[in-house]
Amino acid sequence: MKKHSLAEFLKSKSFYALLCIGALAIIVITMISLNQSSSKDDNNNLVDLNEPIVSDVADSDQEIESEPSKDNDTSSTAANNKEGTSQTEVANANPNEGEKEPVTDGSYLEYYEYPENAANEGTTPSDATKEQAANQSETTQKVETAKADNAADETASADKEEESKEVMTPDSLFFEADKGLLWPVSGNVIMNYSVDRVIYHETLEQFRCNPAVIIDAKVGSEVKSATKGIITSITNEDETGVTVTAAIGSGYSVVYGQLDEAVKVKVGDVVEEGQVIGTIAKPSKYYTVEGSNLYFQVMKDDETVNPMLLLR
Repeated sequence: MKKHSLAEFLKSKSFYALLCIGALAIIVITMISLNQSSSKDDNNNLVDLNEPIVSDVADSDQEIESEPSKDNDTSSTAANNKEGTSQTEVANANPNEGEKEPVTDGSYLEYYEYPENAANEGTTPSDATKEQAANQSETTQKVETAKADNAADETASADKEEESKEVMTPDSLFFEADKGLLWPVSGNVIMNYSVDRVIYHETLEQFRCNPAVIIDAKVGSEVKSATKGIITSITNEDETGVTVTAAIGSGYSVVYGQLDEAVKVKVGDVVEEGQVIGTIAKPSKYYTVEGSNLYFQVMKDDETVNPMLLLR
């Protein structure tokens, strides 16, 4: 009875339906298994960005960085692309992005790097640059012109001064006796002017005339010009040592004796009143007892004049 039922069941439609369902189930299970194994392989090939870089790769990168290629001109660009993205290049290429402080020093960069400044002022960058160049050129020309004018003025002044010195002669000078003479040194008169009678000279131990005044002065004291004049001679005399003579005009001349050899004037110099012409030296052998002094003499038409009448 059971064999008959089984045979009938195998011949029935239910058997074939179950058979199809079983086959489909086997196919589905097989496909699911294959998909799972493929997913695992793919996951194994993916790199986890959160994982640290393998030491071998890091070492290779360091070696590449330590030995840059000499022939690769775009190394900096490649490094920037490696660390960033393509958006970084776009951001850097856009001049409107990024905070830059405008150049305001009046140079060409004010308009060259920031064309919007020129646009705000109503001019194009090239026009602004040309205007800046024109202004700078004009300013430079003005400065050079001013320097040239100043140099010309100084040269003209120097020429005039030289001409005045060259033109000035003893005959062109005028001495006003009423205004008198400046004391050339500060000190007491140790020997008075005397041409009408003789006076005693201690060093010489004799009586003789004195055509000048002997003014006490320490060695190194400055000797000043008694009035404006022209140096006519510088000599070295036995009695008065280094002696400087200056014509002061109107037939007058003054003589400064007992000076140090390092005088501060030369023949032909025009000296002003109060100008230092030299310093006091040690006394000559004619005045060793009297001590260091200034020998001061005034001449008028080759005749001696009492200096005390003119010193003020």
